[in-house]
Amino acid sequence: MAIELTVLGSAGSHPQAGRVCSGYLVEAGDTKLLLDAGNGSTANLQRFASFRDLDAVLISHRHVDHCIDLIGGYYAMRFDPQRTRRLPLYGPAEVAETLRGLLSSDAPFAFDEVYDTHEVAPGDRLRFGAVSVELFHSHHPPPTVSMRITVDRTVLVYSGDTAGGDDLIACARDADLLLCEASWAGDPSDYPPDIHLTGRQAGEVAAAAGVKKLVLTHVAGGIDRAEVVTEAREAFDGPVELAEDLARYRIG
Repeated sequence: MAIELTVLGSAGSHPQAGRVCSGYLVEAGDTKLLLDAGNGSTANLQRFASFRDLDAVLISHRHVDHCIDLIGGYYAMRFDPQRTRRLPLYGPAEVAETLRGLLSSDAPFAFDEVYDTHEVAPGDRLRFGAVSVELFHSHHPPPTVSMRITVDRTVLVYSGDTAGGDDLIACARDADLLLCEASWAGDPSDYPPDIHLTGRQAGEVAAAAGVKKLVLTHVAGGIDRAEVVTEAREAFDGPVELAEDLARYRIG
């Protein structure tokens, strides 16, 4: 069974002209998962699926460019007459707490009336139909996970936000497609440490993990996107692409 990946948003940190923040729809058979829900991404989600069609939402960490659209999703589901259940929501520590705090204090309904929240941690394994998800530690300031998604023997890996390291290499080992953040370009010492990857560093991770294809995402505003790709190709000799909003990939 193939994995279908749709890029709902690929911008890093804030929306940019023609690009919204992190969000990815993963489909395999009848299973639909939303990975992250950054600013604007769920508008694109609804081109392909409604919130009630999702089996689950998986959030990599609490930064709002990865989860803020679940507040809009709360209202979309709360007033959907066809909704029959709470939507399972999985995220590491601080995700649910952050989202509850963002919900308007005068809202007459509770966040947990719409979302069925589950706190997860590195090492956890989840199952949704034919899709298995293994979570790995991601090197980023708040509690953050990378996701290894497997259907039969096909593997998609989503880095989330990360500064790389051995955990990400282990997560991405032999993946068919690595969807990897590459926020920056140039000398890593020009940026705050232990937060994000440059294009070259993303390519080095892909090479060390032996992945088949690298798709770069989460490029920050003001960064030369072409330079990010060039850097990655200098470090990784496999196929490299830059994620574009609404791009679709069939894996396996």
